[in-house]
Amino acid sequence: MDPETGLATVTGDVHIQYGNVEMRCGSAQYNQSTGEVIAKDGVTIWRDGTIYRGDSITYNSITGEMSGRNVITGIAAGSPGIPGTGMTGTGGSSGGGFRRTAGMFFFRAEDFHSSSKLENRIDATGVSFTSHDVQDPNYRLSVKELTVYPDDKAILKDVKMYAGKTPIFWVPKVTKSLDEETNLRLGPGFQSRWGAFLLTQLAVVHGDHTYAKYKFDLRSKRGVGAGVDFISLRHSANRQNFGTLKIYGVNDIAPNTNATSATRYPVPTDRYRVNFQHRIYLPGPDVNTWYLDFDINKISDIHFYEDFFFNDYRTNREPDNLVSLIHTNDSYVATLMAKFKLNNFYRTTTRLPELSIDFTRRPLWNTGIYHQGTISAGIIGELVGNQEKAELLRLQALGAGGLAGVLSDPLGTAASSFLSLAGQPRAATLTPVDVTQGLGAISSRLRQPGYGRFHTYHEFLYPKTFMGWLNVTPRIGAGLTSYTGIVGSPTGLSHYTRGIFSMGLDVSFKLSKNWSEVQVPMLGLNGIRHVFQPYLNYSYLDANQNAGLPAIDRLSATTRPRSIDVPLFTAVDSLRSWNVARVGFRNLLQTKRDYMGSNGYGGFWETPAGGDEQTYTWAGMNTYVNVFGKDPEYGRSLSNVYNELFWVPVPWASLRSDLQLPIQGGVGSFTEANNSMTWLINKSTSFEMGHQYIHDHPFFRNSSLLYTRLYARLNEDFGFSTYHIYEASAGILQFQSYSVSKDLSSWVASFGVMSRNNGNGMSDFGLLLSFTLKDFPKFNFDLDMDPNPGGRGGKQ
Repeated sequence: MDPETGLATVTGDVHIQYGNVEMRCGSAQYNQSTGEVIAKDGVTIWRDGTIYRGDSITYNSITGEMSGRNVITGIAAGSPGIPGTGMTGTGGSSGGGFRRTAGMFFFRAEDFHSSSKLENRIDATGVSFTSHDVQDPNYRLSVKELTVYPDDKAILKDVKMYAGKTPIFWVPKVTKSLDEETNLRLGPGFQSRWGAFLLTQLAVVHGDHTYAKYKFDLRSKRGVGAGVDFISLRHSANRQNFGTLKIYGVNDIAPNTNATSATRYPVPTDRYRVNFQHRIYLPGPDVNTWYLDFDINKISDIHFYEDFFFNDYRTNREPDNLVSLIHTNDSYVATLMAKFKLNNFYRTTTRLPELSIDFTRRPLWNTGIYHQGTISAGIIGELVGNQEKAELLRLQALGAGGLAGVLSDPLGTAASSFLSLAGQPRAATLTPVDVTQGLGAISSRLRQPGYGRFHTYHEFLYPKTFMGWLNVTPRIGAGLTSYTGIVGSPTGLSHYTRGIFSMGLDVSFKLSKNWSEVQVPMLGLNGIRHVFQPYLNYSYLDANQNAGLPAIDRLSATTRPRSIDVPLFTAVDSLRSWNVARVGFRNLLQTKRDYMGSNGYGGFWETPAGGDEQTYTWAGMNTYVNVFGKDPEYGRSLSNVYNELFWVPVPWASLRSDLQLPIQGGVGSFTEANNSMTWLINKSTSFEMGHQYIHDHPFFRNSSLLYTRLYARLNEDFGFSTYHIYEASAGILQFQSYSVSKDLSSWVASFGVMSRNNGNGMSDFGLLLSFTLKDFPKFNFDLDMDPNPGGRGGKQ
C-alpha cells in the first residue's frame, strides 16, 4: 500500500472478495479513494451468479460499475421447450410440460461496460455472440454494438450471423426481449392439402411497446402467403383478449381444394384475415374505470381458417365483430355495445346498439337483504350468411313439395335439417307438421328477424344461518321483457310484452371429520378432513313464451344441465316457465400443504400469506339431480343424475370424471361420460389419456372417443412423443402423430409425421422437420395442423 497515492498492488494468485463479488486474477491494483479495482492477467469475476472472464477488468466496489477488454460472459435465456412435442419450458403448461433449465447465451466483447448498481445495463462493442458453449462454436453472431437490460431486452446493432465461418444473413438492428419468444423460425415440411411447404417467422420487439411476428410462407399446392402479428407488450398479461393486430394474406392457386367430406363453398384466390383486439382506457393511458374494447375480425371467406389456421377454425370459426364502451363500478358494470356484420358468409347477431347495466350482488343498507339484477335495451337483429341463405332457399323449395318433397332430397340431408328447424330430436321421425314448422322457421330466417328489446330483471336475496350450521337463502325476483317492431315473426307478431316472476330457495349445511394421524407421503396426505355438504336449490319461474316471437338470444344444444338461476340464464328470448329442484351433495377430502392447489401437470399455485399449512383439496365429488314439477325442454319428471369427480393427489398426477346417467326413459335422457387422467411418470415421461362417451342424446351423434398422449425423454439426446384420437363407435383412428427430437449440441432437430382421417375416405397427411437453435436466435417450426381438441390434452 502506497500511503501517498492510496494505491495497493498485489501479484500472484490474487483472490479478492467484496460482498457478493468474488475476483481471481494474476495481479490487481486497488484505489482506496475511488473504490476501483483494476484486475489483469487471466481475470475471473463472479457477481450475482454471473461469471466474467477477460484480459483486463476494472470493477468499482462503490458504484458497482465494471468495464474491461476482451471480456467473456453469459446471460440467461428463456427455456424454449422441445419442438414438435407440445412440451413447453414451463411446468404449468396445460399440455403437460416439463421444466427445463433456462439456457445461456454467451458473448465475447472487445470493450465491455456494466453500469452502476442503480442502472441495470450492459454495453459492449465488437461482440461475438452464441449459445454454443465450445471454443469453436458452429454458429455465432457478430455484433458491432450490444446493449443489454438484464431481465428485459437486448439491443443488437449491425448484426451478422455466421454458420461456422460463413456469413448467412445480416440485419442492421435487432431488439430481443429476454422475456418474449424473439426468434427466427424456419419450418419445412409436407402436408396433403398444402403440398411441400416452408413456413418462416421472424419475431422482433419494436421499442418497449410492440412484439411483432413477421411471416412469409411458401406452399407448393397453395402459393405464397405473408403477414404479421403485432402484440402490445403493455397488455402482455391479457393478450388473449386485447392488444393484438393480425394481418395475413395468401394468393391461393388452388382455392377449391377440399380435404374433408363436408360441402365446399366457392372461395376467391386472394384470401386474407385481419384481426384486431384492443382496449383503450379513457382518458388513458393508465387503467381506469372507463374503457373501449375493440374486437374486429375480417376474413375473406368461410374456409380460410379451415385451410390455413386450423387452431382458430377449431376454437372460434365464426368470430364476432363488436365495439364496446364499458364503465365499471363496485356496484355495477355498464356496457354500450355495437355488434355488427363484417363477414357476409356467417350468420350474425347484431346489436346496433345495446346498452346494458349489470348490478352485482350487494347489500341494501343494513337490512340483511341483497340485490342483484340487470337492465338492457337495444336494437337486436339476426342476419343470415350467404351460404346459409342458399341452403335455406334449397330447403324451402323442397319443403314446398310437402313431406314427400323433403324425403326426396338428392343430398339426403333435408329431413334432419327440417327436424332441427322444428326443434325436434335428431332421432325423431319427420312428420308433415314438422315440415310446416320448419318452413315457418325458414321464412323467418330469410326475413332476417329483428326487434327493439327492453329487458329488466331484479332479484332480492335474504341469506340466513340458523343454529350456526344451517344456511338458508330465500330469493324472489321479477322482471319484464318488451319487444317492439318485430320483423320475421312466423305469425305476424309485431310487438309483445311479458312479465317475469321467480322465487327460489337455497338450503345447505356442512359436516366434517378430521383424521390428523393419517400420513401417506406417497399420496401427499398430511392428515385428512372429510367435508360432506348436502344442498337444495329450488327454482320457480313464471315466464310465458309466444310462439310468434323469432327468438335471437336463444338456447343452443348442449349436454350440460341448464342454469336454474335466472340472473345466470343469458338466453333471454328462450326464458320460459319452469318448476325445478336441484338436489345434491358434495364430498371433499382435504389435507395440509404449503400450497393451495395443483394442476396435475407438475405445476401448482403459489403459497399465499398465512404459513405453510394451507388447506389443499385433495379430491372432490359433486352428485346431483333435477326434480321437475315442470321441465321447459323435454317434459321430464327427473333429469339425468350428474356426478363430477376430481382427484389431484400430487402435482404430477390428476384424475377427472364427469358422468351423467339416465334415471328414466324418453327424450332428454341420455348417457355421457368424460374421463381424463394425466401423469408425469418420472422426470422424463409424461402420459395422458381420456375417454369421451355420449349415447342417445336428442341432438348429438353417438360417440365413444379415446385419446392418448405420450412424451418420453429417452436419454440426454433423444426425445419421443405420440398422440392418438380413436373414434370407437365408427372404428376410425381419427388422428395420429409421432415426433422424434435429437439434441445436436447447440441445436435440437425434430422430425414428425401426422395423419388425420376426415371421414368418407378423405384424409390429411403431413411431415414436418424443424431445427431449433436452443437459445438465441431460435429456428423453430409450428405446423398448425394438430387438431388436439379442447379438453383432450390442452393446447395444440
